[in-house]
Amino acid sequence: MLPLNLRDTPDAELWRMAREGSLPAYGELYERYWETLYETAYWRLYDKPAAKDIVQEVFIYCWQKREQIQITESVIAYLRAAVRFKILNYLKSEQARDKYRHLAGRELPEITHATEETLASADLEASYRRELLRLPEKMRLLFMDSRDNGLSVREIAEKHALSEQTVKNQLSSALKKLREGLGNFFLE
Repeated sequence: MLPLNLRDTPDAELWRMAREGSLPAYGELYERYWETLYETAYWRLYDKPAAKDIVQEVFIYCWQKREQIQITESVIAYLRAAVRFKILNYLKSEQARDKYRHLAGRELPEITHATEETLASADLEASYRRELLRLPEKMRLLFMDSRDNGLSVREIAEKHALSEQTVKNQLSSALKKLREGLGNFFLE
């Protein structure tokens, strides 16, 4: 049963209702935060269409994965962190690299980390670690050697007495499993 006035409903309650499938509750979260998230994206990218796309993609992703996403602190902090991750992925794309080469002379705003953003980052880190622990042990060790220890495929193969192709296959499988658990935009 929905409250008559969702505008007075706290974020945590709206998120709980959205996780249960309430589109009006999710719509209220969208109305509360889309503009703030858009401004966050715009001031990092200076690209209105890209900023709009990023915010839309974050909201779509969160709706699609709502049953898996555990927000333990602040809903807005989680959304801001998700937008930051999406911005980073955007910046990695070839199109963005070309654009930023052209705009290299423009001064970018300094990125600050508010307490709520730090909490959201901690939530995301905890989710990553939890998903990492779900990997089979050998796969997890190979993945950690690659990502945490910075070893090349050849170095990992030599260390574990495996073929390079086996290491590549295991790393690919690990990424696939982590993406399934965390969502594509966190690891791309």
